[in-house]
Amino acid sequence: MRNVSNTVLAALLAGTLITSYGAGLARADEEPADPTRGQWDSFLDPLRDLDDQVTNGQKWVEDNSKIHLGAGIVKNYLYSFNDPDSDLLTLHSLDPDAGGGEFDFAQLSAFRPSEGWWVPGFGVKFGFGRAAKRYKADWNGNGALAVGDTFEKNSFEVQEAYLNWTVPDDAPFLKGTTFKGGKFVTLLGAEVIEPWANYNYSRSFLFGLAIPFTHTGGLVTVPITEQLSATGGVITGWDNVGDNNRAPSGIGNLTWIPTDMLTFGINGIYGAEQTSDTGDKRGIIDLVATIKATDKLTFVLNYDWAREEGGVGNSTPATWQGFALVGNYAFTDRFSSAVRGEWFEDHEGVRTGTRQTLWETTLTGKYLITQHLYGQVEYRHDESSDGVFEADTDKALRGNDIIGFAFTLVWT
Repeated sequence: MRNVSNTVLAALLAGTLITSYGAGLARADEEPADPTRGQWDSFLDPLRDLDDQVTNGQKWVEDNSKIHLGAGIVKNYLYSFNDPDSDLLTLHSLDPDAGGGEFDFAQLSAFRPSEGWWVPGFGVKFGFGRAAKRYKADWNGNGALAVGDTFEKNSFEVQEAYLNWTVPDDAPFLKGTTFKGGKFVTLLGAEVIEPWANYNYSRSFLFGLAIPFTHTGGLVTVPITEQLSATGGVITGWDNVGDNNRAPSGIGNLTWIPTDMLTFGINGIYGAEQTSDTGDKRGIIDLVATIKATDKLTFVLNYDWAREEGGVGNSTPATWQGFALVGNYAFTDRFSSAVRGEWFEDHEGVRTGTRQTLWETTLTGKYLITQHLYGQVEYRHDESSDGVFEADTDKALRGNDIIGFAFTLVWT
């Protein structure tokens, strides 16, 4: 693990040096406003100056190559009042460690849009650490992770690696249509893998249990109107690179943005997902709505419903569903707070190993230390209809209370 951490830190340092090169060539009046300057902690201004150098370096690289570089690193500490013997948080997806745990997460990314008729664009994201190991795909298609495959056991993951091409504006038709092929994150869900792109630090049950993380395949996105777009494609399945049953699945999305305050999305996947089984199909519908009520207040709603044939035994279908609501309020330019509430029903126990209903409530406070460095404090309560949460007692408990903090340094 130490070698992985050293590699991550070296890669982030190299990325910082690369993006910082040419920073002096960027014009000062093009720098974005920094809400953390000119306040009580002006002694941190040298660190903010470094932030600006890296940001200007990013812009210089992008202006000269059209490649946008990004980097992020996260470290957290989570404490469970259940004090589980394994030091693991039950049913937590990308934030599973109680206590210091392993190195959490780092990411390096590079994107370039397509250009004209003949130059395709690309996107790559490399993940490192505990979270990368948790969202790792099945690369060899054997239907199991970390079984007989060294790459699937390590803490490095190629989160995304794809080529894309957008029909140019001078095309007689289909202008703006985008084609993407390779490995990419799912279209489903209100949350994403990167913690800095979510309002809460810990992920919801829906994110970890209801939907996949990534896909491999091809997508086509068509702008129907200025407010409505549609995406459709063929994928190898849920979190697969190599197909585990030689039966591709279909994926689709409709996004409607009627006003600047409202965004609605409906997403779905349908196909055979069980290993060496092409007959039993899995289908899921995912609904996401983002409501920007005011400049300071934002709501995000997410509902999932899924059904899988033959999910229990050879004939009984399995179903799961859930709903989450997140509200985020920006009290100042530097301080914001988010509240999330959700429930998740695993009717036959195929997603969690136990037939149960889950609830959770999470409160997260976020404070910008510099423009690219921030800290979070979070309290979360998990509850189940059954005793599933590991504790230092002879039996598992129905509830779990968790408190923790995290620090994130990121250039997106």
